[in-house]
Amino acid sequence: MPRFRFFVSNQQTRVRYPKSFNLADTDEVRGVALRIARAFIEAVPYWKTLTPDQQNDFVVEIVDEADQTVLTVPFRGVEDAGKPEAPDEQGL
Repeated sequence: MPRFRFFVSNQQTRVRYPKSFNLADTDEVRGVALRIARAFIEAVPYWKTLTPDQQNDFVVEIVDEADQTVLTVPFRGVEDAGKPEAPDEQGL
């Protein structure tokens, strides 16, 4: 299985998520990205004070072993994705 790294980005700053994951396909990659975005939104106390435009700047970028961006998941996709799985199921 390929290994993927995840980054939270907002057009000004790009921060690497501390864990990388071996995942089978883009559905699994997208699921992890959405859980990272959801955790970020819940952990950042000022998130709700950001304007919708500022919130829309945040994405999770996913990079493969060859350092190629394979997927970019906007934080706004969190609301559209439904209820998350239990966090410990993926080790987040």
